[in-house]
Amino acid sequence: MSFLVLGGLGVCVLGAVFTASMVLYIVAPGEGPSLSQTLVIATVVVALEIVLGTVVACLCSFTHNYTARLSRGIGVALAGDRSDPTPAGRQGEEAQDPQDALSPDDFHR
Repeated sequence: MSFLVLGGLGVCVLGAVFTASMVLYIVAPGEGPSLSQTLVIATVVVALEIVLGTVVACLCSFTHNYTARLSRGIGVALAGDRSDPTPAGRQGEEAQDPQDALSPDDFHR
């Protein structure tokens, strides 16, 4: 995913460099670097940005997965939820067990 995002950002940067170079050529012809030199340098910089950004994002995801495995994640419990989730076979059925039904007192806590 980071490769795609950085690739899209690189295309935008190349478009901006091309536009700025064309405006500079129209305003002051003959001054500054040529369009081909500018685009070659911008392409090299964008390629490095994509490679290094993808590597950094990959290292961050590995670090996140490793620390999540070591800490066993964080358990979140909702205030009114005291039971396990409804099994897949019982979804859509009404609660038949009185312990599964919520009482009005559950909403006042």
